[in-house]
Amino acid sequence: MPIIHDQAIVLMRLDYSETSQVIVFFTREHGKVRAIGKGVKRGTKTRFAVGIDLLEIGNLVLSSRHENPTGLVPLTEWKQMRSLLGLREHLFRLDAALYAAELVAELTEDWDPHPDLFDALSDALVSLLDAESPLESTVMFQERLLHSIGLMPRFDACVRCGRKDHVTHFSSRDGGVLCGDCEPAQREKHRISARTLAALRDGTISDRPSGVFQVFNYHIAHLIGRQPKLSPRLLSYRPQVAQDKPGLQEK
Repeated sequence: MPIIHDQAIVLMRLDYSETSQVIVFFTREHGKVRAIGKGVKRGTKTRFAVGIDLLEIGNLVLSSRHENPTGLVPLTEWKQMRSLLGLREHLFRLDAALYAAELVAELTEDWDPHPDLFDALSDALVSLLDAESPLESTVMFQERLLHSIGLMPRFDACVRCGRKDHVTHFSSRDGGVLCGDCEPAQREKHRISARTLAALRDGTISDRPSGVFQVFNYHIAHLIGRQPKLSPRLLSYRPQVAQDKPGLQEK
């Protein structure tokens, strides 16, 4: 039975029994992997075990079952390299970290490696430990995520006619922005402000994190078919987000 050694981040976990867990890892070289850790919660007389926690970064060893690639892979070893417990000292930072992990879990396929995305998630989690602007770190991660999975929208010009001025809306279905002449024909759309559009075009998204977060989150929500669970809480931390009138505009 082949053995896999890899770096990993814990995306999701579920208690399977009193001593075991089902864990979704995002590994650097093998992508998203669903594993079962038998006995990871079993303590000893000298060691109290609580299992593997969310957002831990470490090295794992898996016994790969190629005859059943969609099943749970036995976890044979886990060595925690970084626990990121500091995220729990600030609710906004923790919410942002869990939001990033949810996006990776939803937008990647099992056994489909994205080393660049692994690095992006690792960088985002570490930066959130002491981030003065957690939303800014989250927006930077959203951008790297969309580039990695090949679903980054176009913001340079209207995706229907190529017009660069008078851009008023973003459409996830069309994969980019729409001008005032083209947007009436599209039912699915989200208004985008001139300042947010400028930040996206100039690559200065850190200057407008709330507006950019809305646009990226709107696009991501359409990709996964629902709002990410933590997005309402992230938006609630920044009241100025309402300036861009978030939400679907259905006619």
